[in-house]
Amino acid sequence: MARERKWLDKENVNLMVAICAVLISAASFYATYVQSDAAERQVKAETWPYLQIDNGNYDLDTQEHKLYMRVENAGVGPAHLKQFQLYYKNQPVRNILRAALLCCADEGDTVLDESGQVREKFNNFITGDVVPRIIPAGEHKLVFSLMQTEANRDLWSRLDRARFDLTATGCYCSLLDDCFETDFEAEPVPVKACRREPDL
Repeated sequence: MARERKWLDKENVNLMVAICAVLISAASFYATYVQSDAAERQVKAETWPYLQIDNGNYDLDTQEHKLYMRVENAGVGPAHLKQFQLYYKNQPVRNILRAALLCCADEGDTVLDESGQVREKFNNFITGDVVPRIIPAGEHKLVFSLMQTEANRDLWSRLDRARFDLTATGCYCSLLDDCFETDFEAEPVPVKACRREPDL
């Protein structure tokens, strides 16, 4: 009568050890993957920028009537703003002076007079270059501001009403080159890269 083979013989023990080693390796690999993914998510969260538009008609610091628009970074990481386009009633404009002519100037009015000088009512516009710019977390970049004066009172009042028709689009990237397109109203949309600044 043949001897019954023992289940826990050397060959089966070696097979069980090998299977356990494979399972442990797989578990270790999965744990490493999960840890790496969590670390990557944490780094992204710590460098995440979030740009939004702020505008108003009064400067609390100087307590003066001043129209302004600025791009603010409400995120936790720096934003590399690569593309920015201003619109008046959905029409793209090169800058705020062009928007002011469209919305608020008298018919036939121009920014420059016959001698090439800036007309007095347009003279107090302050504009900022917002692209390409790095905007640190909690900081902002000025798009434009206009202090109210006697010379520009009518233009200022018209622009104060028209600023609600001023919108913008932009594209910015994080330090990790995660890029987002935005209209500064809805949630930013992730994109592979920012497109070239359009020519008007």
